[in-house]
Amino acid sequence: MTTKKRTSKTTVKELNQLNDRGKIAQLAGAISGLEVGVLPPVLGSRVRIWKQDPSVRSVSVRPAYIHTQVDDGPSDSQIEIRDLPMVSPDVDGDFLFDPTTPEAFDAVHTYAIVRQTLTMYQRRLSRKLGWQWNEGGDTTPISVFPHGGQGLNAFYSRADRALRFFIGKQPGSNGEEVFACRSLDVVAHEAGHAVLDSLKPRWLGFFNPPQTGGLHESFGDLTAIFLILSQLDLVEHIIAQTKADLHRNNILAELAEELGSALGRPTGLRNADNDLKLSEVSSEVHDISKVFTGGIYDVLADAFSAARDPRSRDDAAVLYEIGQKLAGLTLQGLINSPDLAASYADVVGEMIKLAEADASEYPDYADFLRKHFEFREVIGANAVAGPQAVAGMAAGRSGCCATMRRREYETAS
Repeated sequence: MTTKKRTSKTTVKELNQLNDRGKIAQLAGAISGLEVGVLPPVLGSRVRIWKQDPSVRSVSVRPAYIHTQVDDGPSDSQIEIRDLPMVSPDVDGDFLFDPTTPEAFDAVHTYAIVRQTLTMYQRRLSRKLGWQWNEGGDTTPISVFPHGGQGLNAFYSRADRALRFFIGKQPGSNGEEVFACRSLDVVAHEAGHAVLDSLKPRWLGFFNPPQTGGLHESFGDLTAIFLILSQLDLVEHIIAQTKADLHRNNILAELAEELGSALGRPTGLRNADNDLKLSEVSSEVHDISKVFTGGIYDVLADAFSAARDPRSRDDAAVLYEIGQKLAGLTLQGLINSPDLAASYADVVGEMIKLAEADASEYPDYADFLRKHFEFREVIGANAVAGPQAVAGMAAGRSGCCATMRRREYETAS
């Protein structure tokens, strides 16, 4: 019996570079050109991550696969883990640590969620996304600090080119600590701020109206939702948890469960499955964000219900597909909106235009968007301007993540 040979390390490096750059046709050609008896290289790395956070025991720790090159750190050309001891892959190129080695696990988990978030949006746009400062030849990666501060919060800083996740004491406990970096929702939310800042750098400025800030906070929450929907095992869990009814309590709608509990909120830091209207919220950016998030969540639920056909397709496959479509539609709607002072009506209007222009890809999505955002007083005959900031003052940001409260954005332009 002939023993098959593994591809040489030199060839693996070359093929990984093609893989990282999205040169799929060249990659396929290189693999097909390997000699008979030489196995194709295994690209990327396996990791272990919290699929929600340590408090959500129904999903706990699961393996995941990063399809691109992962280096010591872990790190890659766009992301670097800082402030924790560097970890290296095993002989198979994998980072399979457990929570019993917390520093290594936190480093890998945080890196993996940031990478999955960036990859998810790059797939939706079919192009590589750089960070806000990646222009004029600057390729500096974002620095990620899993243990980056004290408190029950986290933030993205453009000035520091960084994501920082805090460690806080849970009130009323015996000194039990809550690590923001261990929440998929929190890490995805902050990475979402960084992604949107690269696409709409003027939206973080304090001079924007409340709804523009609300779009930033909402995009962070929606990023966590879309990331969960990009993982088939979690999608299958949600189908079983809800019996295919997304308006039942579930891990998709409830965001940052452990952090929310530590702050006295038993259904998560926020709940996307809400019925809030613009006339029912304040101008505080976190509060007003719930209107947009809730509307998109309702569109997701309607689109899934309309597309279901359990006799011919598994519900999980349908929900996964709907999640990917809606992520792309939402992202493109944001991109097409004004570069300054964008409103919910701006984004929804762009999404409706996109859905109508490609009705075969987005059947009935325009109707779902109209239905739910008319109900929420964003568009239509009953639309209202919504709460406004006091003249001459920035919209309130007291309830937001630490990103929206950073002083660096007071004069951002």
